[in-house]
Amino acid sequence: MLSIYGRALKPDAELNTIIELTKGYEEKTLKKWQRISSADSGNLYVILNGEMEFRRRSDELCMFPLRSNMIFGLGNIFYQTDQIIGVACADTVVRIVPKEAFLQLIAHHQCWLELTKVLSWYICILNKRDDMLVARSAYTIIREFLIEINELMALYKRDINVYDYIQEYTNLARSTIIKILSELKKGQYVVIEKGRLVKLNTLPEKY
Repeated sequence: MLSIYGRALKPDAELNTIIELTKGYEEKTLKKWQRISSADSGNLYVILNGEMEFRRRSDELCMFPLRSNMIFGLGNIFYQTDQIIGVACADTVVRIVPKEAFLQLIAHHQCWLELTKVLSWYICILNKRDDMLVARSAYTIIREFLIEINELMALYKRDINVYDYIQEYTNLARSTIIKILSELKKGQYVVIEKGRLVKLNTLPEKY
């Protein structure tokens, strides 16, 4: 649900206004699996196109995926935190903007309201992730991700391995994922073939 939720709330107009201000700065293409971090670089990264995942540095847990433009590193403008890294999942074009220059652009063009809305969007995404994962049963978490996988396949025709996807985004034990999905298959709530979700029926609220 995180990808769908984030896309529905995304403040495109405000984000595009800020991105437009950064035109003229260096751009480069990240190759698949190349990483970026804004903690010590002194830069922000404006992601123009491609596909990225934002992962928790400590254990590589994927916090949320991205398939459209955004700005990576806003949380590091004032604080040198180092919890999140960006990982390219395909060739991805980024624009590299020094943090001080970025703040000067925002101040000069009086775009504090736009920046606030973008930051609020990030907070909403992380709050949604907490709501999905914190103090939830393993079944409830897997149920949420099955619904998301089904929607991603319908929207983007993505080839997703259900077991890998859920484990990557939740850190649930693979044995737990296999057990719950096996029970759902027995109950004919899902059809999974070679790790791919073929059909999703209405899932029970409780396990």
